[in-house]
Amino acid sequence: MSRIKLQNPDNQTPEIKKIFDEIKEKTGWTVPAAYRAFWLKAHILQANWNRTKKILSEWNLEHSFKESIALAVSSINWCKFCCHIHRNNLIKQWFEKSEVKLIENGKSTDEKTSFVLTFCRTATKNPETITDEDFAKLREYWYSDEDILEILTVMEMYTWYNKIIISLWLKIDD
Repeated sequence: MSRIKLQNPDNQTPEIKKIFDEIKEKTGWTVPAAYRAFWLKAHILQANWNRTKKILSEWNLEHSFKESIALAVSSINWCKFCCHIHRNNLIKQWFEKSEVKLIENGKSTDEKTSFVLTFCRTATKNPETITDEDFAKLREYWYSDEDILEILTVMEMYTWYNKIIISLWLKIDD
């Protein structure tokens, strides 16, 4: 059970309802528990939703690549809630279950993706150990500075969500 009260998505103020409706439209399913926890402060809900949709829908990297980063990061952070969501999101995007399992372990059949996932997991747990050589390798894989910033931003956003979700004890069925 969650450590704070979650908002019923069908019973809220017009301001919250507008945000929840947009979340449902974008995600294609019910409002995730994390957003139902943010309802206590509409400006926190709005700020986090705006940030998430901007990071996921804009910039250069493909959405499935960002989902892969989310799964790899959530796994190393032991966020079962997020792993469940991102596993399912990748499967919905036609990823084979075997590839999803690799991604969850920070690997991929694609060498370039595998390096990025390892890089993100390192940045999540031990950012001080990332080296100039790691950045050089990213550039060898044709990632621009903008791409590297985007990779790190996606990693950071999901690490933040992991910490909130774990701290609040949110569960999939909340």
